[in-house]
Amino acid sequence: MRKLLLPLLLVLLAMPVLVQASVLTFRAPAGEAFYLKLNGKVVNHTASNFVRVDHLRPGKHYVEVKVRGRYRDYQLGTKVYARQGYETNYGITVSERKGALKLRLLSEVPLLPPPPVVVPRVPYPPAEPYRPAPPRYDDDRYDNRDRCDYLMSRQDVDRLADAMKSRSFESTKLTIAREALRNSSILAEDLKYLLQQFDYESTKVEFAKFAYEYVCDRERFYYIYDVFKFDSSVRELEEYTSRRR
Repeated sequence: MRKLLLPLLLVLLAMPVLVQASVLTFRAPAGEAFYLKLNGKVVNHTASNFVRVDHLRPGKHYVEVKVRGRYRDYQLGTKVYARQGYETNYGITVSERKGALKLRLLSEVPLLPPPPVVVPRVPYPPAEPYRPAPPRYDDDRYDNRDRCDYLMSRQDVDRLADAMKSRSFESTKLTIAREALRNSSILAEDLKYLLQQFDYESTKVEFAKFAYEYVCDRERFYYIYDVFKFDSSVRELEEYTSRRR
């Protein structure tokens, strides 16, 4: 099968070169309309003062030209030569005094080489980016670990809580908690413990809204409601989470 495909491929690659082997053009500088036959076949069924013939094999060809004059028709039959790789241009003139047509070579212009054949490359599907597996824990609290990437262990939560306790300003505690949770996930029970490290109700609400996106077991998010003193804070969180579902 490969032996058959290789010659076929070579023929296909060579076809553009063969197609543009030679070109002949005929024009009447004075504007006379003419009919043209090439090798016995009519080229233009409507009289024109310019005719172009593409896709010719190089070599000699026989042309017949007919021009309808004011008083008579003028005809000419002769051989022309199509040079390989060139556009050969001929001019047709009418001599009414002599009652004859003349065909003369005007120019030979080299044809542009055909564009290279580019074989398209089959694109490969992009490789999936490497993503490390989430940490595994033996604690029963992590039954939903397949849903949560980078889940914080209890030890990590305790360290974060200690860091928050060491700060006096509420805004600093909030910044530390946000940065720690930004690239992790957390259980609702552990989030409740972190919320207890804040002093103000408004800060607890703000951090609870931020942390909701990182809670692994969102169905247990209500665990944190015991931390809040006011029912209005709980209602605010319920409305917020209902819009995020």
